[in-house]
Amino acid sequence: MILGKLGEEVKEEFSVLDVSNNLVSGIPLSEFSSHLFNPSNVEDSTSVTFIELGHGHYRVMFTPNQVGNWMLAAYHNTYFPWGKTNTIQAFSNDFDSIALMLQKVLGLVQENFAVDQTVYDGANNLTSSRVRIYTNNTSVGTDNNVLETYIMTAVYSGITMTSYKMEKL
Repeated sequence: MILGKLGEEVKEEFSVLDVSNNLVSGIPLSEFSSHLFNPSNVEDSTSVTFIELGHGHYRVMFTPNQVGNWMLAAYHNTYFPWGKTNTIQAFSNDFDSIALMLQKVLGLVQENFAVDQTVYDGANNLTSSRVRIYTNNTSVGTDNNVLETYIMTAVYSGITMTSYKMEKL
């Protein structure tokens, strides 16, 4: 299975061997064909491109436009008429952005988390503050390695909080 991101080109490499297990280079790219099925199991008209990398190694590429499992089959009438197939799992985010989102979630559940610039009303209710989350524990409370900054605002009616919001700056 290949992992990809929605809207970004997905690449799969393959080698072409003859009956003697020798790599075959110089195959005209027009001799390759493909079938591409989207996550709804419908053949997709998304453009599939082949390139030769060299020495009998090739690459097939396409850009997924839906999240989910795609199936790509590449064919050559002489060397693999049965097709070379693979599943491509397309996500809406890449793993680096998912890791960053998880780090932010951990911060919002108060890992590497600091509250400052606090403001209280006459009844000593916290009405606003700055909340910062950090990439590591040694930076908490400093201006270093701040991952995200939020402003918290709370409104009270007597002793009852009527609204609360956390806004990312």
